[in-house]
Amino acid sequence: MQSKQPPMTGGEKRRQARIEQVLDAAADCFVEFGFHRAGMAKIAERARMSPGHIYHYFENKEAIIAAIVDRESARAAERFAEFDAVDSAQLATVMTERAIESIAQKTDILQSALNMEMLAECQRNPEVAEIIQRHDRYIRDQLALLIHDKLGLDRAEARTDMMMVQFSGLANRLLRNPDLDLKNIVGLMRQTMLSILSPAPVTKGE
Repeated sequence: MQSKQPPMTGGEKRRQARIEQVLDAAADCFVEFGFHRAGMAKIAERARMSPGHIYHYFENKEAIIAAIVDRESARAAERFAEFDAVDSAQLATVMTERAIESIAQKTDILQSALNMEMLAECQRNPEVAEIIQRHDRYIRDQLALLIHDKLGLDRAEARTDMMMVQFSGLANRLLRNPDLDLKNIVGLMRQTMLSILSPAPVTKGE
């Protein structure tokens, strides 16, 4: 169980707000200009800060990407803590509904474009690749633990990857086809998720 963090002081809250301001501005710039053309000067202008102020918080753009990814990991940790408190009999349903609820954020065009930009940068920048892969390992490991230990299912890693493929694939498709019929797709994804999080039926020949 994670220890409860003490409340932030006023100064810490202001610092955190400025960091969030930088991260949001950087995300916008990465999408609009691409990682390489989004220099610190552009990020500073979008954040309405001086470049020196940006460097006070982040050494370089790789550090900004790490902070953006860490922010996503922190949000995921809150969700995993919620899952850990759910009764095993209800866990598959709760995980499915929380995943469906997150589709709006996962299919946001700007968020999808940001993810694609960072994935593209992974091919050119080993430091960024390690940041993204570390986050992916964390998500996979936590999901696999829930599936194996709490749901008692086999092939936990494969089930985890199938769930993650669904959501990353959906974001990719939305970039290619903005008119995607999300309503019907979400209904099918709910069925698929519940199937992935349920014991596989025994078929002849197994």
